[in-house]
Amino acid sequence: MTVQELHSLVDSSNAVLLDIRLGRAYAEGHIRGAVSAPFSQRGWARSVAAWMRREAPSYAVILFGDNQIVTQSAAQALKAEGIVIEAVWDQGLGPWREIGLPVVRVDNITVDVLRTELETWAVIDVREPYEHRSGVIPGALKVPLAQLPQRMQELDPNQRYAVICATGSRSQSAAAWLAEQGFQVANVVGGMSLWLGGRHPVERG
Repeated sequence: MTVQELHSLVDSSNAVLLDIRLGRAYAEGHIRGAVSAPFSQRGWARSVAAWMRREAPSYAVILFGDNQIVTQSAAQALKAEGIVIEAVWDQGLGPWREIGLPVVRVDNITVDVLRTELETWAVIDVREPYEHRSGVIPGALKVPLAQLPQRMQELDPNQRYAVICATGSRSQSAAAWLAEQGFQVANVVGGMSLWLGGRHPVERG
């Protein structure tokens, strides 16, 4: 498949564009609308398949990676879970950028930076309600990831938002989506796991 064919497929297909590269690569640049799902051997396919059945049950997948072996392994694992793979791309963003196609970039911040600059950020916590029992950053807006599109009107386009989840994976997808809508956002690397580990202040949710 050529990059032009990939571009046409992304524009015309109803498939989910699943970016399986490492989170850092996704943050540095990804195709608009891509969902971040960094590949790992243990439990990855089952988790992705469960998400697909819940959020996009009638959709196939366009798999986007930057390593042939890893991308093929991911494709085989998803097929074993019953997910339909419409196309596989394993050449990363290089060819996409070379012909001038647009990419989305997401800034990352650490929990220590967020703690120091907390007064200048509004925090969006995209975890599920049951996860709040471990603690929530004081004043954070609690919006589960799946509810974000429906609750976007609650956000101020003039505000900077730091998006956080448990580890930084879901928040990365959320931050990317918000950036595509024109919001000023950053993903909090390491998420609440590092925030709690650093004994930063929380309120019980």
